Amino acid sequence: MTEMTAAVTTADVRQPSEQPQQVSAGPGLFRRRGFRSIRQRLLWRMLLLVVLTLGLITVAESFIFSARLNERVDAELANEIREFRAFTKGHRPRTDDPRYGVRDLFVSVLQNQVPDRHQTLLSLVDGAPFRRTGIEPPARLDTDPALVTRFAAADRPAYGDATTAAGPIRYVTVPVTVEGDLSRGVLVVATFTEKERAEIRDAIRRQVLLGISALILAAGVGWVFAGRIIFPLVQLRDTARSINESDLTARIAVHDEDEISQLATTFNAMLDRLEESFATQRQFIDDTGHELRTPITIILGHLELLDDDPVARQRSVDVATDELRRMNRIVEELLMLAQARRPEPLKPGHVVLPELVEEVYVKASALAPRRWLLELADDTRPWVLHGDRQLLTQALIQLAQNAAQHTQEHARIWIGGRAHDGFAELWVRDSGPGVPTAEQDRIFERFARGGRARGSGGAGLGLAIVKAIAEAHHGTVTLDNHPGHGATFTLRIPLHKVTCDQQRTLPPISSSPKTKPISRRSWKKGSAPTAS
Repeated sequence: MTEMTAAVTTADVRQPSEQPQQVSAGPGLFRRRGFRSIRQRLLWRMLLLVVLTLGLITVAESFIFSARLNERVDAELANEIREFRAFTKGHRPRTDDPRYGVRDLFVSVLQNQVPDRHQTLLSLVDGAPFRRTGIEPPARLDTDPALVTRFAAADRPAYGDATTAAGPIRYVTVPVTVEGDLSRGVLVVATFTEKERAEIRDAIRRQVLLGISALILAAGVGWVFAGRIIFPLVQLRDTARSINESDLTARIAVHDEDEISQLATTFNAMLDRLEESFATQRQFIDDTGHELRTPITIILGHLELLDDDPVARQRSVDVATDELRRMNRIVEELLMLAQARRPEPLKPGHVVLPELVEEVYVKASALAPRRWLLELADDTRPWVLHGDRQLLTQALIQLAQNAAQHTQEHARIWIGGRAHDGFAELWVRDSGPGVPTAEQDRIFERFARGGRARGSGGAGLGLAIVKAIAEAHHGTVTLDNHPGHGATFTLRIPLHKVTCDQQRTLPPISSSPKTKPISRRSWKKGSAPTAS
C-alpha cells in the first residue's frame, strides 16, 4: 500500500498599505485677487474646507472598502485551502494502484470542488497547466503565459494580485507534492474582483455626486449666512459713506452681542461723539455770527461816519470801545458754554459742600449792593461733591449775577446748599419779580432774555452756561418760579459722604470778615427752599 501525503500550507499575506493623497493649501490660495469681498472669501474658505473634508472622506472610504474586499476575498481563498487540506487528509488511494500521484489528486479535487462565485481553480504540474474547474471563468488563466509562469514559480503558499482581460484577480498558490511521485504540482485558487470593485466605484461615484450636491447646497446656504454675518460690516461701510458734516444722524442697528456687533456699537458711540462735537462747533459758529454781527455793524457805522468834531469823534470811540468790550464778553461766554458742554475739560475732585457754598457767598457779595444771605442745612457738613470746583463756582456765580441783575438795590438774595437723596442741592434765590410764565420754558436756551428787568444788556448765555455745567456733572438745573415774589434756581449734583477721618480734617464753618452779616437757617430733611 502506497502512502500518500499532501503538503498544503497557507500563510497570511500582508498587503501594502495605501496612503491617501495629502492636499495642502498654502496661504497663497487665499490671496487671489479675484476674492476681494469678505463674503466671497468666507464662502471660498468654507467651500474649500468642505471639499477637503469630502475628498479625505472619499479617499478613506475607497481605501477602507478595498481593504475589506481584500479581507473577504482572502477569507474565501483561505477557506478553499482548508477544504483542500481536509480533502487530502481524508482521501486514500486504492492499494493496488501504486501509480497514484499529483495528477490523480488534482483530478479528484477538481471533480469534487465547487468554486464560489467569481472564483476558479486551476492546477499546474511541472510548470504546465493540467486541469481547471468545469465552470467557465470570466477569463482563462491557463492561456496566459505570464500568469502560468508566475503561478509555476511558487515555492510556498502565497497570496497575490494580477490583472487579466476580465479585470483584476486575487489569488493564492499552494505547492502540492505526493509521496512516491516526483512531479511538482501547484494549485491556484483565483477570485475575479472586478464586479465587487465596480460596485465600490459605483458607491464612491454616488457619494461624489451627493458630495457635489451638498457642496452646491452649502454654497447657497453659506452665501446667505456669510451675508448675514457681514451685514453689520456692510451697514458700517454704507453708514460711513453717507456721513458728512451736515448729516451725522445715521446709526447701525445692533441686534447681537458678537464681535462685529461690538464693532458696530463702538462705531455708533464714535458717531455720537462726532455728532456732539460737530453740533457744538456748529452752534458756536452760529452763535458767534448771530451775536457779533450787531456790534460789528455798530462799530463799522460809527467809524464810517467819523468826522473832525472832537466831541463826535470821542462819542464814536466810546461807542466802539463799549461794543468791543461787549464782543469780548460774548466770545468768552460762548467759549465757556462750548467747553462746559463737553465732559472732557472737567477737572474733577473732592469739593466740600459747605466750603463751596461759603466761597460762592463771599464772591457774590461783591457783585452788587444787595442783601446777601447764606443758607446751609445742618446735615451738609459730612458731604462732598465729586466735580470741578471752578465750573461749579462759575455756575453759582452766574446764578448770583443773574439774580443781582433782576433785583433792586438792597433786595434780598439767598445762596444756600444741602444734601438730599444722594444729591447736593445748590440754590440761588432772589426776591425779584420772577420769570414771566411765558418765558419759563425757554429760560435756559441760548440768547434767551427775559422781559422788563431782564433786558440788562447781557448776551442771554448765562443760564445756558449753568445748564451745560450741570449736565457736564451728570446733574440738572431747575427753576422754582413765583412771579412777583422771586425765583429759585437749583443745581442738583450727585455727591457722596466722607469718612470719619476726612470729616475731622474739614475746616469749621465761619463767616468771613469781608462778608455782610450771615443769616442761617436749618432745613429739615425733605424740605425745599421757598421764596419769602
